[in-house]
Amino acid sequence: MKPVLPLIVLLLSAAAAAADPPFTWPHGEHAAIVLTYDDAVPSDLTVAIPQLDRANLKGTFFLMGKAMHAEDLPRWRAAAAAGHELANHTVNHPCYRGTYDMPPQYNSESYSVETLLSEINVMNILLTAIDGQPKHAFGTPCAQTKVGGGSDKDVDKDKNAEKKDYIGPLKASGLVSYIRDPAIPVVNSQTDSETGSATNSPVPKFSNAAFVGSSGADMIAWVKDVEKTEGVGVIVFHGVGGDYLSVSAEAHQQLLDYLAAHRAEIWTAPYSEAMDYVVKHAR
Repeated sequence: MKPVLPLIVLLLSAAAAAADPPFTWPHGEHAAIVLTYDDAVPSDLTVAIPQLDRANLKGTFFLMGKAMHAEDLPRWRAAAAAGHELANHTVNHPCYRGTYDMPPQYNSESYSVETLLSEINVMNILLTAIDGQPKHAFGTPCAQTKVGGGSDKDVDKDKNAEKKDYIGPLKASGLVSYIRDPAIPVVNSQTDSETGSATNSPVPKFSNAAFVGSSGADMIAWVKDVEKTEGVGVIVFHGVGGDYLSVSAEAHQQLLDYLAAHRAEIWTAPYSEAMDYVVKHAR
């Protein structure tokens, strides 16, 4: 009877492996990394894109309309033509009052759901005029998803003045292809986000990081942790070598050098390309 227990363990291990197969990346890589850059800051064009191009890597730029300049449009068009993704980060970047210093009309409390969706649509039109793409991904400003509410006194007087989540209406509108937000899964293990149908296919683990002042070594260590999960890591940058919430150009270059040297193990892809692959293969 002694061989029975090892046999049971072996059978259970085999059943678990069959029930939970690892997610497969397109060329046999161990994981995927997505490099995203927010707000259309000047260093996107002067530092980040040149460094990406030299490393033959592609990034996704979530552009804020009010930060863009007409003289830069040819450079953004050239970036898109070179394979970088342009994505929607609204025109005015509305965030909750007190998040940072901004004119009151740009506070999320000053918006309705309808106003924000209209602004997202306007930004889509600008992006399409630049890159010719009919659909774009969207990044939630400040990773916040509610609008309205007015002041605290308004909420006390009128229950309709409470903040309203715009994610449901945004999804229903069909205005965007994907929503980049740490709290909003593209696909989960129970339900397909596009169809609502059940799925038993493997879904990769999602990891998110916003690096500010981080060293190249710190960012590479985070990428290595993502690789151990065999999942996808989405990185958010703002300034690179300047502007605000920045990392140094040297640290950014070190990260890109690591990713370029480990192409066989890590797939680095624009946001929508990576999400397209996840959605297709997690069904």
